[in-house]
Amino acid sequence: MRMQIIEQFIASKYGDDALCEDGLFINDKFIAVMDGVTAKGDILWNNKTSGFHAKETLLNAMEQLNGSESAVQVLEYLNSQLHKQYNGNDDYFLKNTTERIRSTIVIYSRRYQQIWCFGDCQFSINGQVFQEEMEIDRLLAEVRSVYLQSELISGKSVEELCFSDPSHEIIFPVVKNQLYFSNCDKGGKYGFNVLDGFCNDFSKIIIRDVEEGDTVILASDGYPRLEPSLYESELYLKELKEHDPLCIEKYKAGSGFTNGKTAIDDRTYIKFIV
Repeated sequence: MRMQIIEQFIASKYGDDALCEDGLFINDKFIAVMDGVTAKGDILWNNKTSGFHAKETLLNAMEQLNGSESAVQVLEYLNSQLHKQYNGNDDYFLKNTTERIRSTIVIYSRRYQQIWCFGDCQFSINGQVFQEEMEIDRLLAEVRSVYLQSELISGKSVEELCFSDPSHEIIFPVVKNQLYFSNCDKGGKYGFNVLDGFCNDFSKIIIRDVEEGDTVILASDGYPRLEPSLYESELYLKELKEHDPLCIEKYKAGSGFTNGKTAIDDRTYIKFIV
């Protein structure tokens, strides 16, 4: 039985899809949403950011799968394709963690009738939402919220701070250093999972079974709240932009509708019936 796609959407946080670091893959074997991690370094890949290149690499790699692969086999293959992009310069990219290409991913396998999630993408099955939130993201969001609220108390306006968000400079050193916690068994509660070409432990993949007739949603973390429909998910974003554009009260995040962004992050949403 063929998967029935109900609705799908993908958009850049800058309103220009040519800059979008999210990816959406659909064929008769898999449906996948990948979220290329926003660049923290300076290297451009074919004149594109590291997050964009990671997304493109994974989209191309998904095409090569025959559908029989297990969850771990798929992640190992995708990770190997990211590793190939380093062209043998392992020492440099092991040392310069900010320059790696990274992506999280959530996949539906038609053969296994399972959802596989690695990293902080999200999904829902018949309305039950699953997401691996990162403790370090919560911490940074709280610090950013405190800083921007102090700026408001000092006399700056919401409009000023949306136009030019000074919190980026405050938290960016920590944002860069948090990369040391990726795929790290010493990371403790701040550790997190991501495909980066060097990951060698896929034991923390989330796997959930689905049955014929189940309604499934796959999405990137660009949606602060994963709702049962695209309309409702977009509506929450619209209301958030109206009532808390800095994202420091109603929904605390590492960025807001600031510095020319039309959304908090790139976002992807696909809803289908198995």
